[in-house]
Amino acid sequence: MLDDLMELMPDVGRNLQSLLEYEGESFEDLFCLNFEIMQDRFGEKITVELCPGGRDKEVDNVNKHEYVQLYVDFLLNKSVQEQFTAFSEGFHAVCGGVVLDLFHPQELQAMVVGNEDYDFEELEKNTTYKGEYFRQHQTINFFWEVFHEMSLVDKKKFLLFLTGSDRIPVFGMKYLKMIIQPTGSGEDFLPVAHTCFNVLDLPKYTTKENLKQKLLLAIQQTEGFGLV
Repeated sequence: MLDDLMELMPDVGRNLQSLLEYEGESFEDLFCLNFEIMQDRFGEKITVELCPGGRDKEVDNVNKHEYVQLYVDFLLNKSVQEQFTAFSEGFHAVCGGVVLDLFHPQELQAMVVGNEDYDFEELEKNTTYKGEYFRQHQTINFFWEVFHEMSLVDKKKFLLFLTGSDRIPVFGMKYLKMIIQPTGSGEDFLPVAHTCFNVLDLPKYTTKENLKQKLLLAIQQTEGFGLV
């Protein structure tokens, strides 16, 4: 669980890891810890025992693993038990039923918050083109060069621009079908997305630099139709 804590509270996690790795002498004098934790509740500092009699139980090289385990368990579980219980009751009221038992935690997470396996090569492979556009068209070549050079943050913004969500389908990018079609507007216009159909209206830009500028401007402004 220490790895989970490091994601949420990196400084606390690193301090606990350092405590576990310390093998020197005078452990008690150096760390001066008991089995208790200080909490801030509505601006008031209170001390909570991690175990019965924790206030009088000193942390040493022998019991430090027990201390870290109790410390992490308190932060991740016991300290938020009341809030989690309320969340759990609300979640099961909306999404409850025996169907939940059919899913592993990772599968349930993917269904609730979306898949995060961003295989953008798969997106390119599944894209189709309309009008005079085809895969080797100059503007399309510019588009994919620019797209693959973008950061992950900007690629996710593009997904939000195109589909209305920065997440991909539960079963992967192969189920995300994008259509790119030309427009009659000139190079001064921005690309436009139709989020209901995953369609990108892409003006026939004649330079990679102009396409990059217009595309990045469009995704920053979330220029599109559909989900608002």
